[in-house]
Amino acid sequence: MTEQEFEARAGDALRKLESALRDAADELEVDLADGILTLEFEDGSKFLLNSHGASTQIWLSANMSAWHFAWHEPTGSWRDTKSGAELFTELGLLVGQKLSQAVKLVS
Repeated sequence: MTEQEFEARAGDALRKLESALRDAADELEVDLADGILTLEFEDGSKFLLNSHGASTQIWLSANMSAWHFAWHEPTGSWRDTKSGAELFTELGLLVGQKLSQAVKLVS
C-alpha cells in the first residue's frame, strides 16, 4: 500500500469512528485532530487511536493495553496484528464495556 493509500484509508476510518462515537453516549467526549482520535470518559480516562504512517497501522491505546491494526486486503478492513480482531468491532466492545452499554460500530 502506498503512503497516499494508507493516509486515505486510515483517515477515512478515523473520521467514521469519530462520527459514530459522537452519538454513542453523553458520557463520552470525542475529538479528532491531526490524525489522533481521542475518546475521553466522564471518569477522566482516555482511549487514543492514531494513524502511524511509518508502520502503516492504526494504533489503539485503551485500558493500559495497546493494539496495532493493519490493513487486511482480503476483507477490506483494519485487523489487529496479533488477534485478527477488526478495528470497529474491537473498539465498539471496549467502549461498550467502559460505558456499561452496547456500542456497535460499523465500518
